[in-house]
Amino acid sequence: MAAAPEKKGAKKTVKKVVKKKVVKKNPVNVTDNVHNQIKIQEVWSKDIKKFYEERDGDNFVRSDCSGKKKGVFIGINYVNSKHKLMGCVSDAINISELFKNKFGFKDIMVLTDESKDEKQKPTHNNITNAMKWLVKDAKAGDSLIFHFSGHGARVKDNNGDEMDGFDESIIPCDFGSKGRIIDDKIHQLLVEPLPKGCKLTAIFDCCHSGTIMDLPYTYQYKQDVEVIDNDVRKAIFEKTNDVVKTINTGNPAAIADSLKSIFDGSLRKAASNGIDPATIKKLQSKGEVIQISSCRDDQKSTDIKMGKVKSGVMSHYLMKLLNDKKEYTIHELLVGIRKCIADRKFAQIPQISSNRPLSPNDKFTV
Repeated sequence: MAAAPEKKGAKKTVKKVVKKKVVKKNPVNVTDNVHNQIKIQEVWSKDIKKFYEERDGDNFVRSDCSGKKKGVFIGINYVNSKHKLMGCVSDAINISELFKNKFGFKDIMVLTDESKDEKQKPTHNNITNAMKWLVKDAKAGDSLIFHFSGHGARVKDNNGDEMDGFDESIIPCDFGSKGRIIDDKIHQLLVEPLPKGCKLTAIFDCCHSGTIMDLPYTYQYKQDVEVIDNDVRKAIFEKTNDVVKTINTGNPAAIADSLKSIFDGSLRKAASNGIDPATIKKLQSKGEVIQISSCRDDQKSTDIKMGKVKSGVMSHYLMKLLNDKKEYTIHELLVGIRKCIADRKFAQIPQISSNRPLSPNDKFTV
């Protein structure tokens, strides 16, 4: 049918075109969702004594620290970089002096990027060589210290061995040309060579340092000291990755609902029963490792100035506590550091990881 002729002088009807507003979906941080569900579902255990007993804690050999004492202390301020820090070099110097004078560590190596000696600069090669030197010829009864203050980073995991899909890493002063040192390498150089009866205490004051040594157990303090079995956490992340592949990752509600289904009976059983006896037996044949880290894997650490002193916040309070008191349990030291940091309103949550379950009565010894 033909259209009716338009009357002269009649108003033309103009059709208004309304553009649809495109709403961008915010990407969902799956890691944050998993950590939230871990918290809600109480996978972290507050029953430290039960956790210790179920994992045969009494049958792990402790070093009596009666043998040689060696230490490596690394501080990097990245002096010629846009990523410059303030207090890392002073941390390395001050902590090395503390362990030398108070705990008897005479055989030490200090690497800083303010050193004039190229052999004492914290390059990729010098750091890995220092790690090898530290554990070389280690024997039962020996006590070793490794301290790193500088930048830490997270990089995408390429071999599928990381629970959250990321490798944690430390950043040497020549990272632009030589790259990072990832947790797999740190574990290979510092943890694997340790003989039974030898002890390594490692201190990492850097971002993303929570599980930087890939140890099986991690402790933290909020209202109580609590512990998680990292094999259980890894299983949760693996299941999460499978679920996320099948759902819309732009839908927070869908992810949250799916995550709830991950915490099924098998994971709850794993959380309560721990790892298998063969794995425990293997751990009992190794050296003892205690790692103090300034924050969780998903957090950043803070650099501060206290009066005229520049320092990483965790290193500052660790030194203060060790200077103030002669003896702590490991848990008391963790709680002390956390309370000091929280009192200053810093968000970072320091953690202690280990390759053996820790009793509430275990002393901090070096």
